[in-house]
Amino acid sequence: MRRWQIVKCLGLICVIFVLFQFFLWFHFPSKGDRDLPTYDVKQMVKKVLTVWKDLEDTLFVIEPEILYKILEQENYSDNEGRCAVFCHITRKAVTFGVFGHRVAIPMVLSKFRRSGFAAVDAKEDNPDSHLKNPGSSPHQIITHIFLQDMEQPELTIHVVVFYPRSGFLWTSQIQMPTSDLSFGATAGAFDIFETRSITIDGLLISVPKSIRHFLHMKQNSHFLECNNDRAKMFYTQYPKDETEEAQRFQRKARQLLVKGKEVLDNLGVRFWLSSGTCLGWFRQCDIISYSKDVDFGIWIKDHKPEIIDAMERAGLPLKHVFGKVSDSYELSFKAGEVKLDIFFFYEEGDTMWNGGTDASSGEKLKYVFPKFDLCWTLLLDIRVRVPCPTQPYIEANYGKQWDIPVKSWDWKSNAFNVRPNGVWPKSEWKEVIQVY
Repeated sequence: MRRWQIVKCLGLICVIFVLFQFFLWFHFPSKGDRDLPTYDVKQMVKKVLTVWKDLEDTLFVIEPEILYKILEQENYSDNEGRCAVFCHITRKAVTFGVFGHRVAIPMVLSKFRRSGFAAVDAKEDNPDSHLKNPGSSPHQIITHIFLQDMEQPELTIHVVVFYPRSGFLWTSQIQMPTSDLSFGATAGAFDIFETRSITIDGLLISVPKSIRHFLHMKQNSHFLECNNDRAKMFYTQYPKDETEEAQRFQRKARQLLVKGKEVLDNLGVRFWLSSGTCLGWFRQCDIISYSKDVDFGIWIKDHKPEIIDAMERAGLPLKHVFGKVSDSYELSFKAGEVKLDIFFFYEEGDTMWNGGTDASSGEKLKYVFPKFDLCWTLLLDIRVRVPCPTQPYIEANYGKQWDIPVKSWDWKSNAFNVRPNGVWPKSEWKEVIQVY
């Protein structure tokens, strides 16, 4: 028995040794191996472009690793006869893009399959189908294509299909993304962009016209679809207000949202839906008809002094200024009986907060939120940002019962995250409490 245990131990040691060797080989290749491409990406790209050349529209490279290398090689002359980009790509998947409204995607799949490629597609319900045909079955569209050549089965060409939506380009999330893929971990929203042709490593390829802008968009592209099922459940329990007064407010609120967005976009100031406007999007994919205002959030680091003048030039006169840029800053603008409130957010430890000021007493209040990022979404067919994840932001402000409407909301006492923050000295009231 003891001899058998020794044999088993020796066998286990041998297995561990072999696995350790594989680990060293994969993670610490020899000096000679480090200089060699893992896959023949150039050959694979050449084959894909050859198959694609007779199709209706351009296939363009969007793989970040390739685009960054192209930027590094801006002064590279192709006549030097060296492989400067594709021969240094070691990814198992290389990503291209195509505009889905310009090419028949099923025909693309068919052609690649006839050319000897293994081609797999990912489909998704058209996110706009419920708007065009309410109550009908959702129409499915192809959103991603995965191509493999039998000569290099370890290498995948990933084609992301961009679809136009409300003035931007949308890409879908892959249900089970892998770390090898540069796109698909989330849905994406991109500004509409053009492509251009360049010659790299002897291959004529297409890339986004502004590579730097595309890479910046990619880093900030996360898109959240409004939860229409949640909205339907909400309106089943609390029927939508269809009165003329409610519809009139929603029309004016949408106009104000468009105008405020235009001003801030032109200034390059990032904003997001905050307070009741964010709650309306999250809960019912709509503007809350009884809220009577539109609420934006802006990080104080993105503040620009030109905001007030730009809003007034756009026909939105200043209603009030509370606080100061260094503390509890808040702006409000008038659009008839509807107003646009802009709350500026400050970072403090692991939280974010915006301030409030009681104009009658000088009392300062602080509304505390967990830290958040920004994601794109659609509200009333307008592309805007929201905090993400959104639910912790909503619960911080409105509590766990955010799904129950509260029509008599008191901004000083009802908020779950409100905290006292001192009182403005009367000597500063002229500066920190300006009402017009």
